[in-house]
Amino acid sequence: MIFFGGIVIKELVLFILVFVLVYLFYVVFVLMRKNVLKKFPDGLNVMYLRKKYNVKITDKNIKKIANSVFLANSFILSTAVSIVSCFKSFIIGILVSIIPIILMILIIYHFIGIHYGTRRNK
Repeated sequence: MIFFGGIVIKELVLFILVFVLVYLFYVVFVLMRKNVLKKFPDGLNVMYLRKKYNVKITDKNIKKIANSVFLANSFILSTAVSIVSCFKSFIIGILVSIIPIILMILIIYHFIGIHYGTRRNK
């Protein structure tokens, strides 16, 4: 279902552009700066992973977990922007995108928690 010059190509380009920009922002301003990376385990998303999935964050795996969380957040944010841009009304786009965003957050963080929670036990 690809329409050349149509809405699907524009949405795909928007999705990729937002994904790359957000991920590069995370990498440059958080992952590459050690003093900011030290504050990463205090974030709400990491607290959720620690409490629900018993993910233990050490100096060895902090960059791997941060990279996974940043990729997930970039995907979620770019999907939200793509959904909102499909509607002419910004408010309707936000209202429609709330449920998919919540579902994506829960599902993606569940997979991250299972991956790093079970890896720690091996």
